[in-house]
Amino acid sequence: MTDQSVTFKTVWQSLSAINVSKHVEKKGGLSYLSWAWAWGVLMEHFPEAQYEFPAVEHHSDGTVTVHCAVSIGDLSRSMWLPVMDHRNAAIKSPDARKISDSKMRCLVKCMAMFGLGHYIYAGEELPEGSSEKAPEKPVEAPQAPKKVRPTKTEEHNIPTPEAAEDVVAKLLQFAQQFCTDTKGLRAFWAENKSLIDIIDANYPDQYKTLKTGFTELKSKMGDSNE
Repeated sequence: MTDQSVTFKTVWQSLSAINVSKHVEKKGGLSYLSWAWAWGVLMEHFPEAQYEFPAVEHHSDGTVTVHCAVSIGDLSRSMWLPVMDHRNAAIKSPDARKISDSKMRCLVKCMAMFGLGHYIYAGEELPEGSSEKAPEKPVEAPQAPKKVRPTKTEEHNIPTPEAAEDVVAKLLQFAQQFCTDTKGLRAFWAENKSLIDIIDANYPDQYKTLKTGFTELKSKMGDSNE
């Protein structure tokens, strides 16, 4: 059972106050929040949280809608999302990669139903009550420098080795679940490079676990090339 002090209201108050702007990507005129970062934040605040993806919904015109449910103890929210192209138009007969990408976006939207990043979907630039000034230009997703690695983990919400272990576990879990070949595995690593660099720079043991896990997945896919 959920801790009686944890309610929809307290969860919302906790997550909706978090400024996610530095982790937002702009694509096709819409804003997307990094799922790996968002899940890491959720784990930091509510490590008992779980997620599931019900069966995808196939429509008569060949398009597909994905569904996701996130639960925090006895609290549960659900969300749906059509599989879309770069113009945000529904795709007919989408392949597995497009479906898996849409699932991760749907996961983020479902977390927003609990408050995390909700203000992005509401068209606002900063959470209510924030003292920070809204940026004059659209916020771009932060890119880690190739040679200079960040060292301030508090800015990226990975404050402890335990939190880093949670992020590593989820990265490996999603990679195993959604990457069907080595090309997809490399793309997945690249998409989460800035987060991985934080782990590499501050938590070498956890980074080693992550690196080993990806190497094993790559080996199972039959490609030993670096």
